[in-house]
Amino acid sequence: MRKAPRNPFYVVLGVVGFLFTITAASSCLTVLRGVRRETARDSKVPLEVFMHKHGTALLTGQLVVLAVATVGAVALDEYRTRNNKP
Repeated sequence: MRKAPRNPFYVVLGVVGFLFTITAASSCLTVLRGVRRETARDSKVPLEVFMHKHGTALLTGQLVVLAVATVGAVALDEYRTRNNKP
């Protein structure tokens, strides 16, 4: 039997899913540090500054890529399944 070719969308889903997890955790930590009194001072940590300015846009972009890659993975699997039937 022939081995089925890999679906390239799975690689995209894995990489962007990992990056989304890191971005979401960073965003949550930035928000939590801003809420607590002892850490709510003006922060000069570059990650916090970056996440404060661009965190929402970054998360939104990653979600869009994840959605498109999910649809692409399902569509490619469906296409390959239909074409391999005898």
